[in-house]
Amino acid sequence: MQHVPPNLVRRVLVLAGIPLLFGAFALALTQCQMVGDRITGVETSRAAPTSCVKACNDSSKIYFDIEQKQHQENVQNCQALPQPQRGDCLVAEDARHTAEMARLSQYKIDCQNNCHDQGAGGGQ
Repeated sequence: MQHVPPNLVRRVLVLAGIPLLFGAFALALTQCQMVGDRITGVETSRAAPTSCVKACNDSSKIYFDIEQKQHQENVQNCQALPQPQRGDCLVAEDARHTAEMARLSQYKIDCQNNCHDQGAGGGQ
């Protein structure tokens, strides 16, 4: 029987080990996941908070306008009532309108603060 020289065994092991090493490396890389820009918690886009605040302002304006129209309609309806009921109706409508405007103002503040808490927009 012929004896195999030690250099040949070592060379075969090294040559077989290189593809195994690359295979293990490739397998490890397939387990990696892509991450977004915010891995550090810092948003790279400067426009995101501004656009979020603008969206808050725009939606708040729509809600304020709707409430203002509703208030005007309710006041007109109160004005159409007979005198004894008119005063109570107007007082109740004023209280409702004031509470709704306060709620909408708080919505706008919360929305804008959420833009800053998220570090972007987002909004969803």
